[in-house]
Amino acid sequence: MNIDWEKEGAEAVGRLQEMIRFATVNPPGDEKELVEWLAGTLRQEGLEPEVIVSEGARANLALTVKGDGSERPLLLLSHLDVVPVETEWWTSPPFAGELRDGFIYGRGAIDSKLTGAVQLQVLLMCHRLGLSLKRDLVLVAAADEERGGVYGVEWLARERPELFDAEYGLNEAGGFALMVDDKPLYTVQVGEKGGAELDLVASGQPGHSSVPHEDNAVFHLAQVLAGMANAKMPHQPPASVRAFFEAAAAAQDRPQVAADLRAMLDGGKQQEALARLPVNEPTRLMFDAMVRNTCAPTVLEAGLKRNVIPSQAVAQLSGRPLPGVDAETFVEQVRALAGASVDYRLGKFRAGVEYDHQTTFFAAIADSVKRFDPTGTAVPYMQTGGTDARFLADRDIAVYGFVPMRYEEGLDFFDLCHGHDERVSVENVAFGVQLIFDIACKLNGVGDYV
Repeated sequence: MNIDWEKEGAEAVGRLQEMIRFATVNPPGDEKELVEWLAGTLRQEGLEPEVIVSEGARANLALTVKGDGSERPLLLLSHLDVVPVETEWWTSPPFAGELRDGFIYGRGAIDSKLTGAVQLQVLLMCHRLGLSLKRDLVLVAAADEERGGVYGVEWLARERPELFDAEYGLNEAGGFALMVDDKPLYTVQVGEKGGAELDLVASGQPGHSSVPHEDNAVFHLAQVLAGMANAKMPHQPPASVRAFFEAAAAAQDRPQVAADLRAMLDGGKQQEALARLPVNEPTRLMFDAMVRNTCAPTVLEAGLKRNVIPSQAVAQLSGRPLPGVDAETFVEQVRALAGASVDYRLGKFRAGVEYDHQTTFFAAIADSVKRFDPTGTAVPYMQTGGTDARFLADRDIAVYGFVPMRYEEGLDFFDLCHGHDERVSVENVAFGVQLIFDIACKLNGVGDYV
């Protein structure tokens, strides 16, 4: 079969632009209008999509392209909600889906309407070409990932568990290429950190601001946070992180670079090795976060009125526990940094998760990477954030985050996905369609194509 990749990529680009134009900012989300639009376009192709409403205007899209059932299904998972924007900082309207200088601009261009647009294009290609598939292709474009999945995958996993009865799943958040000594490493997300809502509460003596004193809760909290600024939680890389650095080292030509990547797994050598690695600063920061739990202060709360010294000051921490770390261990590690002068208040806690990377699925991804970028290497990877994959950790399925994107100088994945001027190149959209289609063909025993 001959495939016009330029045409397929252009169609995916156009669909992504249209998807961005639905402002599914969460809260409130309100994904239903976008879901119904997508369902309408799919029905025009002779397909039978399902609009699944979890509550009100919160909706999810599901669609299956049938195989012969000789192998278990392949799940294509994405989410349709996006985070809020600060419009005044954007150079393009965030919900216009503007195409400029070879890039599609808009909230969701990376996280995660890109995932849905690429997966939809691949599914349509399989349908239009009439491929003989061994596996059902099950697409789920979900609501509410950005606010905890309550109306999305968490709800679907409980109410519609059959949608996730698959052997393998492709999700968001991996696939972007990291450059290490000019070697592109394509991240295959096989693990992710969890989340911990931990507050530090400092107490002091309340009073009138006209008579200052030293027992001020704001001062106490500030001293604790200042002490935490350059402190780090213990070095304890889990299996997925060990696999990443070993695979990254194996891909290197220079022995010193390979040795430094392996030294990232040695707590006594990690910091010196990290400083030497030939990577950009966003990658260096990410590498350091991959080998330890983290807890960043993000919200401060204190005071009732300008002329009242408050009795309490609170710092909300965004905690990111590694796979295998429980709540008690996480809090004790924070306590070792912050000390005993504050109280600790733990809200929601979820552990990190890992999936086996030694699978036929991973091998297919690695082969596809080599086919379309002979200089690149697929490596197992643990994301320092979280995705909807956590809701499927107890199922008999391996979920990998993989939306392939070639490295582009100055365009760091994590700066873009929740940042100003979120954007993706037209070339990377087409590249994603090529690789995901190739992977789907490999997993379905489909013969070669042009």
